Formats: sequence, C-alpha cells, structure tokens
Amino acid sequence: MLHEVLLALSGHPSPLFRSDDKPPTDDFPLLSPSEAALLQSIGKLAEVHRQLRGHVQWITRKHRSIICRAVATSVQQKHLARFQHKILEVERKILTRDASVVGAYDIVPLAGVVGEFDDWHRRMSWFWEVACLMQPHGESNAEPQPQAGCTGAFLIDELRAASNTGFPEIEEAATDLSKVAETAWLRQLSSWLLFSRLPVQSAHDFFIKSEPALEENAAMFHKDARLLPGFVTPFVASSILFIGKSLYQVKQLSNTARSTKLVLQHSNNSELAQTHLQHLSSLSLPIVPAQLSRAVSAIRLSLSQNVLQHLLPMEETTRLLSCLRQFMLLGKGEFALALISEAEARLQARQQNMGRLLQKDPLRAMQGLSIKEVELHQALAQVWKGLAREDEDGEDDILGFAGTHLKLSTRSSSNSSRPSTSDSGLSAVPQLAPVAFNDLLFPSATFLELVIQSPLDLFITPREANIYASVNAYLLAIRRAQVRLSDLWRRTAARRDFPSPTGSSGRGTSQETRLRTKRRSQATRKIWATCSAAIFLISEISAYFEGEIIKESCDHFEDWVKTPASAAEEDESRVSLRSETEEEVAQRDPETLAAGHRIFLAALTYALLLTDISYTRGLRSLLGNLDSLIAYFNRLLDLQQKLDLEYEAGDASTLTEEDEQKSSLELDRARKKVDSDLKAVVNRLRQLDHERIGSGRYLDIGAAEGRAYEPWKGGGVDSLLMKLEFGRMADEGYDIV
Repeated sequence: MLHEVLLALSGHPSPLFRSDDKPPTDDFPLLSPSEAALLQSIGKLAEVHRQLRGHVQWITRKHRSIICRAVATSVQQKHLARFQHKILEVERKILTRDASVVGAYDIVPLAGVVGEFDDWHRRMSWFWEVACLMQPHGESNAEPQPQAGCTGAFLIDELRAASNTGFPEIEEAATDLSKVAETAWLRQLSSWLLFSRLPVQSAHDFFIKSEPALEENAAMFHKDARLLPGFVTPFVASSILFIGKSLYQVKQLSNTARSTKLVLQHSNNSELAQTHLQHLSSLSLPIVPAQLSRAVSAIRLSLSQNVLQHLLPMEETTRLLSCLRQFMLLGKGEFALALISEAEARLQARQQNMGRLLQKDPLRAMQGLSIKEVELHQALAQVWKGLAREDEDGEDDILGFAGTHLKLSTRSSSNSSRPSTSDSGLSAVPQLAPVAFNDLLFPSATFLELVIQSPLDLFITPREANIYASVNAYLLAIRRAQVRLSDLWRRTAARRDFPSPTGSSGRGTSQETRLRTKRRSQATRKIWATCSAAIFLISEISAYFEGEIIKESCDHFEDWVKTPASAAEEDESRVSLRSETEEEVAQRDPETLAAGHRIFLAALTYALLLTDISYTRGLRSLLGNLDSLIAYFNRLLDLQQKLDLEYEAGDASTLTEEDEQKSSLELDRARKKVDSDLKAVVNRLRQLDHERIGSGRYLDIGAAEGRAYEPWKGGGVDSLLMKLEFGRMADEGYDIV
C-alpha cells in the first residue's frame, strides 16, 4: 500500500483513490477509519498534484502571456520538482529504514508517511489556485481565447498580495514566483527602454501599445493602464513611454543629416544602452517601486541630456513658447486686431455678394454660406503680410515661426498622425467646458491650430495644441465683442444732431425734426446704457484675463523653463560621454518641461474659467446676443438715416415709420436678452468667488503630483469683481452689471 501511496503522490493513478471522492473503505474493508481518513487526505494531495501538473504543462505551451508561461514553468520545473524530490526522499527513508519514518519491527506507520507531506497540502492548493487564475481549469482542452486567462500585470499583483500572507510556506512560494514574473516583465521593459522595441512574443500583454500612423513607416504609441503592474506609478509609466517614444523618433530621424550628425556627435548608442542596462540590472527582485522610479528617472535624464536636448535645444522651446504666447494667447494685440478686421471685412464682402446672388441664384447663395479653407488661408496670409509690413527691420523671427506653424482651418487636427513623445502623466487634468467659441469670428467653426513637427512633439502634444486653439477662440471672441461694441461709439451721427442735409430751416421742419430726434434719443437711451454696461464688463474681463492671468502665468512659466536644472539632476552618464571641452548649462529634460507645460496649461485654463460650464455657457450666450444687438442697432441707425435723407429731400419714401417701429421692437428684445446675460455672467462670477475658496481657489496639481513645476498663484475672481463693483450701473431700479 505504501508503494501505491507514493506512486499516487507522484501523479500516477491508483486504485486506492477514487475519482468519485468515496472513502477507500468501500473497496478495502480491512482499513480502519483513521487509516481511511489519512488516505483520503493524501488522496486529495495526489489528485491536486496530478491536475496541477497537467494544467501548468498546458499553460507553458499555449498561454498568451509570456509572464504566465514563465510562472507556470517555474511551478513545473522548480516547485513540483521539489515535491517529487520530497517523495523520493520519503521513499529513501523507508528503504534505508530511517528511524524518523520506520518504527520497530520494520513497521512504517501510515500517519508518519502522511505527516511528511503536511506542509505541502496548503502549498499545493495555493499552486492550483494560481494555475486556475492564469487559465481557468475548464478551458484547458480548448484553444485560448482573447478573454480567457489573466494578464501578466494582474498575475504580478496577485502574487505580491499573496506574499503578505501569514503562512510561511505560501509567502516563500509567492515571493519566488513574483521574482520569476517580474523578471519576465523586466525583459519586456528593457527591450522598450533600451531599443524602443515592443516584445515580439505576447506584445498584447505589455502596457505599451503600437498603432500604425498615417505617415509612411511611422507608428503611434500609447499606454494601457489596465496592463500596468501595481508597483508602477502613473508618473513612472509616462516616463517609460516617453523614453521609448524618444528612442523611436531618434531612429526615425536618423536618415536626416541633421539628426545623424547630432546623434553621432553627442552620444554613442551602444554606450548609452550599456549605461541604461546597468540601471535596470541594479534593481532587486521583487521590484521596489522607489528603485524602479530612480532607475527610470536616471535613464530618462541620461537620454535627454545626451541626445534629446540637442534635438530640441532651449532656443527652440523658448521660440515655441513665445509664439504660443503672442499669437495663441493674444499677447501680440496687433495680431488679434488684424485678424478680427480681416474677418469682418470678408464677412461684409460676403454679405454684399450674398444679397446680389440671392436674387439670381438662391441655391448657390445658400451653398456659399460656409467658409472655405482657401478663404481662411488667404485671410491669415493677409494678416501675416500686414504684421510683416509693421516689422520694418524684419528681425521678428517669432513672426516667421508663427507663419510656418500656425494655420486657420475648419477641421480640428488634434488627432495628428505624428507619433508624439510627450504624454500626460497627470491624473486630475481638468476638462474644458463643451461650449464652442470658434463660430463667432467666421460663419463656420474655425481653429487657429499649431502645426506640430518633430522635434517640437517632444514638448507639446496635439491634445495640448487643441486646448490652445480653444483658448485662442475664447479670447478672440471676447476681443471681437469689445471691438464691435467700441465701433458703435464711432458712429457720431447716432449720438449727435447735425443740420439738415438740404439746408432747409423752416419752423415746421425744424420743430418736427427736433421732436423726431428727441423721441429717438429717448428710445435709444436704454440701448446705449446696455452697450456701455456690456463694453465695461467685456473690457474688464479681457483686461483681467490678458493683463493679469495670462501675463503673470506665462512670465512665471518662462522663468521656470529658462532656469537651469539643479546639480542634483545631472546624470553621471552625461559626464562620461560628452566631450571634455564642452561646458553646457544643464537644461531640464524634455519630459520634465513637457510635464511642467501640462501643469501650466491646466492651471491657465482653470484660471481663465474655461472649465466652468455655467460661466462659459452664459458668456457664449452674451457674445451671441451682443452680435444680434449690434446688428439690429446698426440696422436701425441706417434705417433712420435713410428716412431722414428721404424726408429732407422731399421724395416719396419707400420706408415708413412702421418699419422703424418694427426694428426698434426687435432691438429692444435683443437689449433685454443682453441685459439678462450680463446679470447671469456677473452672478456666476460671484458664485465662483464663493465656490473657489481654500484649496479650490487655484488648481494646485503640481504639488499633488509631486512635480517640479508649481503654477503661478495670483488674484482670483475677486480681483475682477472688485473692478466690476466700481462700474455698477443702475437703470429703473435694478443693476445692469
């Protein structure tokens, strides 16, 4: 019987143990109840061993994850082999009559044999749970399905959790398997970090994913957070993605003379790879998150300081920031005014042509309502020419840079085909309110976009360029409303009385003209009051955004960008690889700059109130109703002027006072809508002043994420409200602003 027990434990079928879990006393009546209980216990261990051996063998051959295969192989070749060795050791003790197993008269107690395997029951059950976790047992005979089994990252997390158990044998086994799983994961990681290559086998199990780009022989990479082991923080994952993407772009650019010269001059790929490999080899197993973070940071700094800073020097970064500040954030006021004037001129020309075309071909006139790409390109080209004429010396290189990298388009190209290396590692970036301001400048929605070309994509992503386009449309809409309202005061005839055009000075005529002028003046008094309140509010909002928020935030961020990195951030590999005669300032690596830029942009949009849906919706309604008010007001003024001319000329007028009354009624309705929107915007600003208190006053994601850059913290909404309080106007007992 002992022979049968040992054979059963080795994985062979035995008549002592039945598959229907019935006690062996039914087939062997000579067994005592205690012996039957002992055999039942050892039978369960033998059955688990037999199933486990077949299951892990299937996993090593067919599982989709290379990490699961490595763990199954370790279970099979190490732990099950250790169990087999234990069986042989017990058999040796029996054959050599070892006193620890064999008693007097060469009697081998069954309890003694069973006791030799007491510590294997819990361990073997745990191995079986791990095997079923990697691949459910019911699917062992079927081909693996995409949804079957677990991922390598999930297995690593489960093994790490199991190592914290209170059972020493489980802790030892879980720690050993964790080392195996993390070693397999590190091999995948090293291929990406050293050579920007995705794993050949089980690429689906690695958290870096590749997609073909629109450009020939190019690829786009992104990370899948679901495939990240728990010990990899989001910041480390972003650094890993950045390193691999950067190496990939260096390889893609290696065909150009510029990049080849830089790479050969400032770095040696084999030496860099050896240095980076040393950082990965220094990691202990199981991996300590702090050690992995330090190793990845060292590789990132080494790559950035030896290669990437030569592809994207500080001059290129500051030029890009100046372009964004002057043109996207309207720091150059001449650009905003020129673009608004060009757009207004083209709209007026389209309206004149539309009136004539409606009489001839209405269908064609309706088709011409939308703006075309060619017209947008022509409008922006005229703006660049006008700005270039003002630059008499021709030394504004930022203007030339903007002319190359900025374009007006009706389609957003935020999903660029370029494989950008900059990637967001922030976990709490605020989302912009879904309120569009880009349909006010032209009839169709237009975007002033930044064309991202390599190596600028080391610093900025298409998503951030799209945010800049939204901010630009927002600021342009506010500036346009301010310009259009100011134009009303330039219509002197609407605010002052002039002598009769015909020179007639009859008493009746003069009396009738004075009465008509007085009546019109009283009727438009509310209109001028509303326009005054609107231009005051719009002007103060514009001054607050552009003169305080944008100016101070950009100055603060540019100072941080230009400040050299601290000596602690210097990497030893840079010192060993660069020329002894080179004396360079240690600028921050591109990923640190890109991460700081994302924090800056997120804090800027938060301070510009672009993240608040109620405020943006109210402001958008105000700007739209202001356009209607201005259009109705200009229409009424033109109608009144034409009526006066025809009346003074004594001709039969085709217009009547009824037409003037209808226009006045439409204008009054538009005025009431603007008054309502003005109150709604100011009330929302006051609510924001009460809501954004304490930690909510500023978007402090820099400190929360442990980043190097901390955004500027200046005056909140209360500074804008203080200015508005000085301009409060009252009409008929209620506040307009």
